[in-house]
This record gives sequence, C-alpha cells and structure tokens, in this order.
Amino acid sequence: MDKDGADTVIADFYRAALEPSHWSAALRAFARLAGGDVACCFLKAEAEMAPSRACVTGLDEQAWEHGYRRYYHTLDPGYAVLTRAPPGRMHLMQDYFSDQAVARSEYFQDFYLRAGVRYSCSGVVRDNGALTILSAHRAAGQGPYDANTHSQLQRVLDHLPNVFRLRDTAQQAQAHGALAWEALDALPRAILLVDACLRLVFMNLAAQRLLAAAPQAHPLIAVRGGGVQVRASLLQQQLAQRVRQACVGLACHRPAPLYACDADGRPALEIGILPLPVRIGQDGVGDAAVMAMLSLRPLFRAGWRRWPGAFERPWGLTGAEWALALALADGMEPAEYARQKGVRISTVRSQIQAILAKTGTRRSSEIASLFSALEWDAGAQP
Repeated sequence: MDKDGADTVIADFYRAALEPSHWSAALRAFARLAGGDVACCFLKAEAEMAPSRACVTGLDEQAWEHGYRRYYHTLDPGYAVLTRAPPGRMHLMQDYFSDQAVARSEYFQDFYLRAGVRYSCSGVVRDNGALTILSAHRAAGQGPYDANTHSQLQRVLDHLPNVFRLRDTAQQAQAHGALAWEALDALPRAILLVDACLRLVFMNLAAQRLLAAAPQAHPLIAVRGGGVQVRASLLQQQLAQRVRQACVGLACHRPAPLYACDADGRPALEIGILPLPVRIGQDGVGDAAVMAMLSLRPLFRAGWRRWPGAFERPWGLTGAEWALALALADGMEPAEYARQKGVRISTVRSQIQAILAKTGTRRSSEIASLFSALEWDAGAQP
C-alpha cells in the first residue's frame, strides 16, 4: 500500500474533477494505494449492458475494454456482489469467490486471470442515476488485500460522489480548470479552505450551516479572527501541523482524519485534511499545493439518543440481533462477539441466521456491508 495513505489519492480525484486529463494519474495513485498496478473506473448502468465509458490504468486499455464490452461484462460475477448491497461500500472479492469458484469461472479463467490480475477491491456509487464502479486489482503474487488497505480504499470511495458533483458543477460553470466557488457550494459535505496558517479562505454553504448549528459556548470547530480553531489545544496543534504539511506538499505520515470530541469526551466531528493542488477562484489564487481543504463530517446526526425501540429497528430485528449486526459492521468476528457478551458461539450463529433471513442477505460479510453503508443515529444499549 502507498505509504502516504489515502489523502493524496483523494486530492488527485478532486483535481481530476476539474482537470479531466488528470483521471489517469488519479487511477494510478489509487492502484498504488491498493498495492498493485491496475485500477479502473467505469459506468455500468445495468447488468446486461456494456459500460458506457471507462478509464483503465495498468493494462492494455483498448484490449481490456474491448474484451469486456464485447462479451465478458455479461459474465462478471463481481457485478452481482456490488449491486446486492447499497452503493458506497468497497467489497473485497476474495471474500466472495474462493479458489475453487475462480477455477470454475469462465470470466476469471479466460479474461481476468489472463490479464495478469487475481484480487480485486471494488465499490459502486451513483453518478447521474447510473452506477459507477471503482476497482483496484492485484496480481496473484501481490497477495490478497488486508484490512488496512481495504479501509484506505473505502476512504477514497466515500469522496467519489462529491468528486462527481464537483465535476458536473464545474462543467456547468465552465470553470475550465479554475475551481469556482459555486462548485464547492454544491457539495453536501461541509468544506473549509485554509492557507498554511489556518486562515480561512472560503467555506461552502454546508459548512456555514454546520458552524451556525454548533453550540455557541463550546463549539467543536469555529472561525475566530479569520482563523479556524478547534476546541482542544492538542487537536489544534495537530491540525495546524497537518495543514502546514498539506500546503507545502509534504507527505503526511498519519493520513487518518482527526476527531474533535464533545463535552463528554465522545468523538463527534471528523476532520479530514487534504492538499488541494488546483487553482482557486475566478482568477486563481496562488499555485498548486498552497491550500488545504478541511472536510467536516458530524459523526452523529441527532446527538446521543436512546437505544432504538422495537418499532424503530429495521427489518423487525430484536435488540440482540441489532447489536450483533452493528458489531459485525464494525469488523468484529462472531467468536469475539460471543466472548465479549459471554454467550455461546452457537447462540451468535443462530442470531446471524435470523438476521440473514430478515434482511435477505446470504452471509455475514453482506450483513457487515449492509449495516456499514447506513448512517444510524448514535445510541447506547441499555
């Protein structure tokens, strides 16, 4: 996996939204993040239809795309996996297709393996009503994906809907490579643009609403004296250091987001820090990598709420089934969950079977994908 983490890759995709020629570079960076050489992004609206557009790196794009469009898209077993769960989740195909299944598959044997790739991590997002698939691929010798790489690739996919909105808005505004403020205002995610000294350059409408809704006495993040400040002094120091690194183009050795905690010590606001290697504003302000973009995400929509009652839980799940489903979504193994709860593993397996039947899923990994893709309000089990 690329040692610089997902931040620089995410920035590459935002740049590609404004500079179409940069898509290939963004996909190459995505492939490196995955620990391989091959990545692709293509639009595929329906199972029986060939993709309407594609961008591939690390392969003979013309031969790969021609073969896929002509025939193999109808056999692609990964497409069924991606469309069973809600969009927005990266799936490791190694969890769905064993070596025996690969050996029996015409798609894998005659197309995928012949191209020199074996393991894939793929996800879908909605793009103008159709599904866009983002995939990274590894050769057999590079080995399967680990949990950390999977998490980093998921971070990139989380930003892709905003990348597409920025692309569409910039095209409509005829920005021609200069980032229009209107494009950022169209993003649903709260965005602050700052210089190397954390001085605010721009905030979009979503950020204005987020800051206006914050408690005035002890806000998690605020703009004072033209600068961005967070609640804790240690977090302020970390934020200032990360922003300086982003603005001068230094690789961040800790690319994970920062988290601001509320008065009770609970993480309540995620702060992503990304370099912004594009020109800003109508006439452009500064050159590449002189600003940083702060991406703000409240972790809980409605604050700290009671544990949902029976009528509020989807699919008619019991309280025990609900707790288990959320634990699986957090990556906990059934055996570990049984030990934590002090129950028999057979009890946990019975609960998993009940969740499968109620939700229409077929295995534990699909339960995890389903519940990870949904943003539940925070709550504490009684």
